[in-house]
Amino acid sequence: MQIEQEIKFRLPAPAARRLWRLTRRAAPPRQRNVTSVYYDTPKQHLRRHGVSIRLRRDGTRWLQTLKLEAAPSAGFSARAEWEFPARRGELDATRFPREEILASTGLDLARLPGKLRPLFETRFARRSAAILIDGATRAEISVDRGHVAAGGLSEEISEVELELKAGDAESLLRYAGEIAAPLGLELEFESKAERGYRLAAGEEFPRPRKWRRPSLGALATPSEAFSAICMTALAQAGANARGVAHASDPEYLHQMRVGLRRLRSALRAFRALVPKKAEKPVVTRLRALAPPLGAARDWDVFCEGLVRISAQEPERAPPLGQLLARARGKRAGARRLARAAAGSPKMQAFLLRALRWLSTSPWRKRAGGAETSLARFAATALDSLQRKALQEADGIDWADAARRHQLRIRIKRLRYACDFFAASFAGALAQPYLKRLAALQDILGDLNDIAVARRLLTELAPRGSPPDLSSASVYVARALGARERTVVISLQSAWKECEKRRPFWASGR
Repeated sequence: MQIEQEIKFRLPAPAARRLWRLTRRAAPPRQRNVTSVYYDTPKQHLRRHGVSIRLRRDGTRWLQTLKLEAAPSAGFSARAEWEFPARRGELDATRFPREEILASTGLDLARLPGKLRPLFETRFARRSAAILIDGATRAEISVDRGHVAAGGLSEEISEVELELKAGDAESLLRYAGEIAAPLGLELEFESKAERGYRLAAGEEFPRPRKWRRPSLGALATPSEAFSAICMTALAQAGANARGVAHASDPEYLHQMRVGLRRLRSALRAFRALVPKKAEKPVVTRLRALAPPLGAARDWDVFCEGLVRISAQEPERAPPLGQLLARARGKRAGARRLARAAAGSPKMQAFLLRALRWLSTSPWRKRAGGAETSLARFAATALDSLQRKALQEADGIDWADAARRHQLRIRIKRLRYACDFFAASFAGALAQPYLKRLAALQDILGDLNDIAVARRLLTELAPRGSPPDLSSASVYVARALGARERTVVISLQSAWKECEKRRPFWASGR
C-alpha cells in the first residue's frame, strides 16, 4: 500500500502554455497518453465503500489500481492506493490484498468477481516532470489535458497536479502558491473518479457540498483531529466557492459560509491547543472574505421570506411587487460582489495559506510531548463552551433581539464543537443532545433572520418612501412581528428541553 499526497488545480488553456516557463526547477517533461476505465457494480458498491477501481493504460504499461476515497481536504489530498501490473491488459480484482482492504473499508473483494462493469473512462495526455524544491523536497508536476466521459456526457480535463514524493508538505504547498498566483490557478476539489460518477448520474455541475464529518481513528490526538476538521471545513468552503462564482443556486453560498463558520468554530473549540496568536495567518484573511458573502446570504434569505409573506394571505396583502423588485435588485448587486469574492485570487490565496499553516502545525510545539486523549480534551472544551452559553442565557429576556443574537452565536459554536467531538463518545448518548441543540440553533436562526429582515426592510423603504412602498413595508413589518412572537414561544420551550439534557461528554474525563 502507498499513501499518495497531492494538490491539484484547474488549468485554463492560457495558463497551460505559460506553466512550464514558471517551473524552471523541473526536469525536462516527458509526455504519454493515458486511458483509464473505472469499474463498479450496477449498484455502485465500490463507491458506497469509498473505493475506486480502475484499469489504466499509461503509455505502454497496463496497471490496475484500487484507491480509497481521500479524506475531505482543501485540495491537498492523502489517500491509500494499491497498484499492480494488469496482465494482458485485463482487470483481475483478486490481485488486490483482500484482507487489508477488508480491514480498511469493510469491502470484501471476494464478492466482486463477475459483478464489476465499466462505468466511465478518462482519456488524457500527461506531461510530467520531476522537481526538486528547496534542495530537499522531491515532487512530480503533471499536466493532464483530455476528457472524462460517462453516460453520453463528456467533460474536459485540464489540470495540473503536484505530487509529493519525499520531503515535507509545507515546501510543496509554498511552491504550489508560487505557481498558482501568477497563473490565476484555482484548486480542484473533484477527483477524476468523482467527476466520472457525477457524469454517470447525468449531472453536469457538482452539487453544493455539505459538511462531511471527517473519520477520526479511535486513537486520534487533538492535533490530528484539529487538522482533519479544518481541512474538511476548507474543502467545503473551497468546493462551494466555485458554485458561488459560476452557478445561480443560493445553496452554494450557504454551504460555503457553513464551511467557513465551521473553520472559525474549530479554532475556538481547540483554543486550548491553538492560541489566538497562532491562528492569525488564517483569521485575518478569513475576515476580509466574509462581509460580501454574508451580505449576499442576507438578501437571499430576505427575498425568500418576502415571497412567503406575499403568499400567506394574498387577498389581504397590499401589492408587494415594488418592494420585492427593490429587494431582488439589492440581491443581484450583493450576489455580484459575492461571486467576485468567491472567484477571486484572494480566496485561492486564503485556501493555500490555510493549508500551509495546517501543514506546519505550529500548535504542536506548544503541545510539547504526549497529548491528552481526544475525549478528555473534548470534554474540557465542551464544558467551556456550554458554560459560556449558559452564562449568556442567564436572566435573558427572550424578546431582546441583541441578547438572542449573542446566545445564537454561543449555541452555534457549541453545536459545531459537539459535532466535531461526538465520535469520541458513545453515539447513543450524543445524538439526543445534538438533536435538541440543532433544534435550538434553528429557532435562534429564524429569529436572527427576522431581525436582519427588519434592518433590510428599513433600507428598502426608508421614511418618506412613496405610499405604495410604505404600506407594503408596514404590512411586512407586522408579519415579521407576528412571526417573531410565535417563534419566541417555541424558543422558550426548546431552551428548557436543551437545558435539562445531561451533557453527553460527562464520561469523557
